[in-house]
Amino acid sequence: MTSDEKRGPFDRILKAASSDEPGQRDRAPIVIVGTIVGLALLLLILVLPPISILSGGGGGSSNIPSGPGVADTYTSTVRSGIPKLPAGLSAVSALFDLAAPENQRGASRVTIPLKEKQADQHNLALYSYVDGKWQRLGDAQLVSGGAAARGEVSALPGNVVVLRRSKAALQVAGALPAGTTLDKQAEASITTLHPLVFVPADTGAIGGQPPAVPPAGYKVVPAIVAPDPSIVDTVLRSTDTTTKHVASIADVVKNGNFAGIDIDYRNVSPSLKDRYTAFISALADALHADGRTLTVTAPMPTNDNGTMQPGAYDWEALGRVVDTIEVAPEIDQELYFQNTEAALTYITNKVDRTKVLLTISALSIERGGDGLHAMPMNDALARASVISVKATGDITPDATVQLIAQNLSEGASGLHWDDQARSVTFSYPGRGGKRTVWISNQFSAAFRLELAQRFGLGGVAIDDVSRESGGADVWAPVQQLSDTGSLVLTRPNGQLFTPTWTTNDGVLSAPSGASTSWTAPAQPGSYNIVLIVSDGVIRGGQQVTLDVVEPAAATPAQ
Repeated sequence: MTSDEKRGPFDRILKAASSDEPGQRDRAPIVIVGTIVGLALLLLILVLPPISILSGGGGGSSNIPSGPGVADTYTSTVRSGIPKLPAGLSAVSALFDLAAPENQRGASRVTIPLKEKQADQHNLALYSYVDGKWQRLGDAQLVSGGAAARGEVSALPGNVVVLRRSKAALQVAGALPAGTTLDKQAEASITTLHPLVFVPADTGAIGGQPPAVPPAGYKVVPAIVAPDPSIVDTVLRSTDTTTKHVASIADVVKNGNFAGIDIDYRNVSPSLKDRYTAFISALADALHADGRTLTVTAPMPTNDNGTMQPGAYDWEALGRVVDTIEVAPEIDQELYFQNTEAALTYITNKVDRTKVLLTISALSIERGGDGLHAMPMNDALARASVISVKATGDITPDATVQLIAQNLSEGASGLHWDDQARSVTFSYPGRGGKRTVWISNQFSAAFRLELAQRFGLGGVAIDDVSRESGGADVWAPVQQLSDTGSLVLTRPNGQLFTPTWTTNDGVLSAPSGASTSWTAPAQPGSYNIVLIVSDGVIRGGQQVTLDVVEPAAATPAQ
């Protein structure tokens, strides 16, 4: 990174905020006529300082450049040996011990020389050895013609090495909705891709177009998804139609030369349990005879006063014939761990646990009087950063205006870590009463991944791996578990949950907190105020523009 690239500390990407429910407290900003002229959602991306190991003072020499003055602020030493690596990982650099002043150990972009030039960009990552365990720090990219690798770290570690993954210790499946593109980080992590491209017809035929997926390092196992469960029920009620359905699926898999198929019929009527089991058994026989695999996606069994209710899904019978079962997730985050642990206990007593994959969502969840629904990370941060301007009439020079983080105060909970949901959350009064948002991020994902590790499952499935999903970046803990078989469970820094305020002019009474007061400048004009919130990983916020106008002239006495 060159010195002219240092635009920091933040790049600001402005995106228009939307309001899908005008007039509702939780959806739209409060509009003060004549004062607020604009509102925008901002995402703030940290610009990292460059550090190039061995560019100076590191016990060696290198032609790898670093930023001005950076080499004098730290030292690096090559270890004579390297601790034992997990299976499937190999070292492509030496292990370097790092030392730096405490005030310079923050987020950094690190460049590391390699043992020998590399041509293959795939499966490289930065790792650190901490307390007897390998921890994955992040992806690494080849630079300097393959002589070095560069990656970003959230804090400068005590040691660092570049490792390459040769095989995954964990199955990682990912669903890709039709018409979307695969996320680059997902591409480096998944072992199986499920393009969601096929649907069943009530005649037993299959609709949809085969996926256009280029050759890659993962298996392509398309999914057949039934948006209308009545179609599946119709197929299953007829033996002839079921037989035709099996043949249609087998033909689609063979003609597309796919590794297998995923049957995502998660709303089958419980009365058709035996027919569904017979359908899956017949399909497994047809696919296995042609060297293909069968995956089934099924909902979790529910707990009815201590008795598990599997609905239409005979887990023991399904487990005997299919290759993989992907368990659909519990969407209510308040009940997630209670229900998921009970379901996995039931399932793993009936199915070879190495066949089971737990589905994890990268989307945030909101619960209100209208039920539960998923939302992208940006929407969750937008909910948290709504600004209320407490003013009436025009804002004049030197006037003081109160600003409120509307959904984090005035009866709201504020951002905090929810120990029950193991997620960042906030609640606020809104349409239909109390509304609660749980924000998905790498911390919450790690706790959900720990369930797969604790129950000895074969892996995990991510419910949307598209670039367009807007989900959180959950790939750091996924890759950590996949590469090393271990996880680091931590909570975000609670201090980061405190909202902060900035302005381009005028005076704020407090730079942080759920409310502040702004004293307008002495000169009329348009001024910006930004409310920034964070889930402990990403910072985002909203901007309001206030018009400061000259006071109206006094009316002359008559």
